[in-house]
Amino acid sequence: MLRNINKYLIHSLLLLVIFVSTANGREYCDEAIVFINDVADETLDIINSSELTKNQKKSYLSELLIKNADFEIMGKIMLGKYARKLPDDLKEVYTDLIKKMLTKTIYDRLDNDEEEPDVTYAIVNDSCRTKGSKDREFLVDGDVLKDDSRLASIRWWIIINKDQQYKVIDLTLAGVSLTLQKKDEFTSYLSNKSIPQLISKLSKKFD
Repeated sequence: MLRNINKYLIHSLLLLVIFVSTANGREYCDEAIVFINDVADETLDIINSSELTKNQKKSYLSELLIKNADFEIMGKIMLGKYARKLPDDLKEVYTDLIKKMLTKTIYDRLDNDEEEPDVTYAIVNDSCRTKGSKDREFLVDGDVLKDDSRLASIRWWIIINKDQQYKVIDLTLAGVSLTLQKKDEFTSYLSNKSIPQLISKLSKKFD
């Protein structure tokens, strides 16, 4: 009898934990979508502006990225299993290089885009799910629209960081990831080179 009661209590407690976790996940997901929609709206205001020059758009988009991304975590993801080998005295230098690299990526992509007069872009983020079991990471999926026609899929990887702020740590557009693509490149390089060598290589390119 006592054993049955214990089983019942354990089962009930497990259900309660699952219910609370799911409820928290939904609440955080709602907040994550609000955060991403704000970021998307600001991005589109810049991209769709007819008053800004291309260089101004680059500058404003870079500022937007710096404000809403967590470069420290992005840098760790890019290092993969080698992240624990990053020397303490090089962490700040490495994170700054990651910031410069991603900012330049935005510049380059804008430079490759031809001017398209009278074209309007929109981003519709319509779903969110938690990533992992701690309710601190989220994947928000949506579509990029060009003149109301679907142009590409978009996925935002968001975290709640140590300062309890929502931050972007990856953006995947049309299947191409900003962060995970670099992870493949960096970990391949580090299979036979050191982190200081990687930082030296990045410094020559982005400093």
